[in-house]
Amino acid sequence: MKEKLKTDKKQKKISDKEIYQEIFDAILSFRLRPGTRLTEDNLSKIFNVGRTTIRSALLRLSQDHIIEIEPNKGAFIASPTVKQAKDILDARKMIEVAIVKDVIKYATATDYDLLRRIVKAEQDNIDHEHIVESIQLGGDFHLMLAKISKNATLERIITTLIPQTSLVIVLYEQPDAPKCSHFEHFELIDVMQKGQIEKATELMYRHVEGIEARLKLEDKEPAGDLVDIFKKR
Repeated sequence: MKEKLKTDKKQKKISDKEIYQEIFDAILSFRLRPGTRLTEDNLSKIFNVGRTTIRSALLRLSQDHIIEIEPNKGAFIASPTVKQAKDILDARKMIEVAIVKDVIKYATATDYDLLRRIVKAEQDNIDHEHIVESIQLGGDFHLMLAKISKNATLERIITTLIPQTSLVIVLYEQPDAPKCSHFEHFELIDVMQKGQIEKATELMYRHVEGIEARLKLEDKEPAGDLVDIFKKR
């Protein structure tokens, strides 16, 4: 029986959701650069799964605008242009200012406690230089704000903009840019909980502007080899 359990465990296949996360983590950790081509054949060998699973993972990634699938060419890590990067951040300014107003209207004490826990985890990961986790937690903070706002339409939009912003950060952020967004997140929570609508919306607008200020918006060359990138996973 023990031998059978070992065999079953060994044969367990990675899911499309796990492959999605592996690829996204590789992007956030700067191992997989925007513009890199993703081939089904290579990914099937890397993750030891069939092409159906790979296609499902790639579809998930394309739905979140993390990759682009081009007919007769294949899949590529999305590589936002300078204009697209600015458009993404401009959209976030408008949408997140509206979200903040609704958060103030609907958030409970429990909601604010949850937001603080997310930001504390973000701070801890920044302190320990865990790049991937800190970027993801920063995004989680904004996604949670959208959920608390109870505006399903804005939540759907921001859910697509957060991964795109992560790509923009990976592609354009200056290496020596200060990682201080968690301080701004804590300040936002305090102001929102006090019901200070005007100050909260101003802080959110400046917060997103601060992301752009840390970027060096110029075109860059993509690079990366799939086998080398994932061989140590």
